[in-house]
Amino acid sequence: MRIPLNNPFKSAFPGILCLFLLPWLSLGAETPPKKTDGIPYEVEINGKNLENSPIHKLLGEVSLAVQKKNDPPKSLALLRRRCEGDLPEMQKVLRSFGYFRGTITFKILSPKSAKDADADHQSRTRVDNPETDSSAIPPPVNPSTVHFEVALGPRFTFSKINVELAPDTPKGVLPPPTPAEAALVQNEPYTASSVVKAGETILTRYKENGYPFPKISHRDVIADFKTNQVEVSFQVSPGPYARFGPTRVTGLTSLKEKYVYKLIPWKEGEPYDIRLIKSARQTLFDTNLFGVIAFENPEKVGAEGQLPMTVELKERAPRTVRLGLEYTTDYGPGINGSWTHRNLFGMAEKLTASAILNSLTRTAALRFEKPMFLNRDNTFISQISFNDDTTDAYNAVTGIATAMLRQQFTKTFRAAGGLGFRISRVKDNATSERNTYKLFYVPLSADLDTRKNILNPIQGYHLSLAMAPYQDISQSDIRFFRYVLGGSTYYNFNRGDWIVVAVQAAFGQIFGIDHNKMPADLRFYPGGGGSVRGYGYQMAGPLQGNTPLGGLSMLTGSLELRFKVTESIGIVPFVDAGTAYLDTVPDFSDQEMLYGAGLGLRYYTAIGPVRLDVAVPLKKRPGGVDSDYQIYVSIGQSF
Repeated sequence: MRIPLNNPFKSAFPGILCLFLLPWLSLGAETPPKKTDGIPYEVEINGKNLENSPIHKLLGEVSLAVQKKNDPPKSLALLRRRCEGDLPEMQKVLRSFGYFRGTITFKILSPKSAKDADADHQSRTRVDNPETDSSAIPPPVNPSTVHFEVALGPRFTFSKINVELAPDTPKGVLPPPTPAEAALVQNEPYTASSVVKAGETILTRYKENGYPFPKISHRDVIADFKTNQVEVSFQVSPGPYARFGPTRVTGLTSLKEKYVYKLIPWKEGEPYDIRLIKSARQTLFDTNLFGVIAFENPEKVGAEGQLPMTVELKERAPRTVRLGLEYTTDYGPGINGSWTHRNLFGMAEKLTASAILNSLTRTAALRFEKPMFLNRDNTFISQISFNDDTTDAYNAVTGIATAMLRQQFTKTFRAAGGLGFRISRVKDNATSERNTYKLFYVPLSADLDTRKNILNPIQGYHLSLAMAPYQDISQSDIRFFRYVLGGSTYYNFNRGDWIVVAVQAAFGQIFGIDHNKMPADLRFYPGGGGSVRGYGYQMAGPLQGNTPLGGLSMLTGSLELRFKVTESIGIVPFVDAGTAYLDTVPDFSDQEMLYGAGLGLRYYTAIGPVRLDVAVPLKKRPGGVDSDYQIYVSIGQSF
């Protein structure tokens, strides 16, 4: 027997909204269970080889008996009717995985023993009017059990697979992909999803090679019950070949069209390629300038074989104000804020004014970015900032001015270089010496970043290198080279972010100068929320009494295990390690590594996780230098 299947895969996936109450928010009072007049019940879906199969989950998702368990029917007859309505949808799930001979039955077991259940159920449901039955038979106090029994039977496999052009297709048209290229393999287990994906693969092949309007003109999926095999046939109509025609941009108010045209990756006359449209959409989205991005065409190819394109845009408000709060035991409460204009002169020029204020640091900065400065992927960046720092290691008042060019070489790699000048008045608290430095430097950086979400990375890696030679223009003997090399990587044990292992490390050195001549505010000072948690800010290194000395080299590392308890709550045990070394080449035998450990709480929001970390030093140094614990509150993961 051969049965045609016109629709190989059709199943419903109802959504479930779950509300999780935090146990620490409970006041200790328990809400009494809600009374109901319905028939309470539980659901079991059993079958051989079913427990670890994705089919088991899908059967529950399409079952109204499962989804409406908290809304019980008023009678056993209505419960039976609900279960009978589940059978066709559950059968579709079996067929979508190739179990065309599969069967599903159910029975409703009363709270009594299974031996008496069938007789009891038959006596209770032998009525003509289910509503009358609900009043005649009082609902049981204990829940009944709805038992679905699934017999999968043999799984059908792919047999003959045909992918061919429609009969009316002109000669010279791009041939369709082979079955293997469409990921359909003979004798492999049948799934409806693979048939759907194969159709998408066929259409994508044409859309990427000059055919904007292909369609599957005919598709046959035929199950042969004699051989337990499925034959699949596709006929594709590629439609007309096209090249990109004139591109028009609409919807702009303050942004210049010239800017958008520079971001369009295709040129008029090039073969149509949907990948270029997807790339343009992502590029425009990444600018953060638009609230609406749409690409339209007349849905027919012109007489000259061209397809005109219209880019429909709606600009976002160009100005953004942000305000943030944070707290650590290092420097107490802090506040930070910024004001940004994303389109200053009509070509997406960005101007940002920002400030940070806490007990140790007062910072104000003004940053200007000019995209497409020398080419499409080049950005000019200039910044001036003023810092007033009062720390255990030093007191410093600093003014900094920089001008840089940044080149985006690929989607994940960029590098920058420029010129900088910093003037500072620094007091070294270890020696009480005060010095004024006028440093000219050449900042250079490189960055390789494959992370998808900077605030909450769950996969990928990030490598960075920042370095600069410095020369004091008023003191010729103050000359040095400073660099920091860092990296982090992330591994998730599932497809989501429920269990993530995060690792980071950093190493830095300063060459060409002695420790006592090195400006105190440019030495390395690990310790605190940004490096070795559990130790105070700047305190994870050599000390003179309670005063950090800083180092000419440093090494730090961190390991975090990020567990999600619910969709919005996570727990993060972590271990940090690191220290600074007085010399350029670390003496590992003279300066021991310091370790901190702790536990973090994460509250996940749409913009990123809110972080609360509590850490302790694993080895407290004598003299009361180290506190018993440190607390850190901020936005985003620690790295």
